[in-house]
Amino acid sequence: LMIFYSTLGLFPPGNLSLWAESVVKSSSFKSFTGMTTIDALLNGRLDIFINALRHLIGPVLTLTYVELAYILRITRSSMLDVLQRDYVRTARAKGLDERVVINKHAKRNAMIPVATVSGQTIVGLMAGTVIVEAIFNRTGLGSFLALAAQQLDYASILGGTLFFGIILIVGNLFVDISYAYIDPRVRLD
Repeated sequence: LMIFYSTLGLFPPGNLSLWAESVVKSSSFKSFTGMTTIDALLNGRLDIFINALRHLIGPVLTLTYVELAYILRITRSSMLDVLQRDYVRTARAKGLDERVVINKHAKRNAMIPVATVSGQTIVGLMAGTVIVEAIFNRTGLGSFLALAAQQLDYASILGGTLFFGIILIVGNLFVDISYAYIDPRVRLD
């Protein structure tokens, strides 16, 4: 944060710059959704939208960097495993182009472990929001739940737990449904 923001002026902390915050809090700016990026577009304020995006780059990169590295590692190892299988060797022996072998025969089968891991990373991303929101001085669900835990607000803690549980269940449901798309042998019965 010191290098990128203090020296280079990139990835500023907070939700908005001071001038944009005053515009958003004014009576001329209507809040439709509570999400600054969408509200800025609905109000026709492209400058506020760009400012909000500038403030989102740092937290988004921080949250996704580790998870993306993990998913890429799983993708690589899964693809290397699939490329050693008999049906890939058979496709190569038939004289098919390497691009066709990878895209038609190997990629779909290599994506099943990636889909499984991707469903679980959703929870990791949600859990990381508490720390990232504290580092980048943002207000959000993570800071709300951290404050609720400090104040022993049981209703908020239970609500947050329920929310994360629903996110996990829906994420796993999408992963299971994506199996049928990735691998035609898997049926949704």
